[in-house]
Amino acid sequence: MVVLAAVVLSAAAMASDRLPGDLAVTGAVQDWPFPGRTLSRAVRALTATGTVAGVGAAAAVALWLTGRKREATLFALGLVVIVVLQGALKDVVDRPRPDPSLVDRRAGFSSSSFPAGHVMSGTYLLGAAALGVVRTRAGARPARVAAVAALVALVVLNGIANVWMGVHWPSDVAGGFSWALAVLLPMGFATRRRQPV
Repeated sequence: MVVLAAVVLSAAAMASDRLPGDLAVTGAVQDWPFPGRTLSRAVRALTATGTVAGVGAAAAVALWLTGRKREATLFALGLVVIVVLQGALKDVVDRPRPDPSLVDRRAGFSSSSFPAGHVMSGTYLLGAAALGVVRTRAGARPARVAAVAALVALVVLNGIANVWMGVHWPSDVAGGFSWALAVLLPMGFATRRRQPV
């Protein structure tokens, strides 16, 4: 279902520079005082594809060194898929960024608009971290719940920040979420299965 939603969003983005509701939602979000330029820039810096790839590679090595080789391999494979898929989708869909005559563009960019790369790569990394926290037995349950809530809040904030900055339409953000989940969910399911004894 997630893959179907991602494909439908991609086809729609290829056919149109923006989808119904994109302009109205962007205008409303850009009128909010929150998240603001400083927080939005910080969130975008943390979720840049290069940053995610570096942090993700370090996390995969840490998993490997702690004996969680299956999780490390699947997570690293998903990370590679995210980076390659993101670039391919941006090239194929080739959607222009929001027009500065329609939105207040508050940040620069270096690639096509769909899917939102910061959202796609950030959602994969933060989502994988949330899955890891959910599955661990270490620490008190309230601390694990708080950690998962914080990771989910950061994923949501990342989507809002990209619209607030005027560099993505909400449908670009939805595409980033959809494609990230399309990669994350199978990886999460595969790592849940017990390794043979």
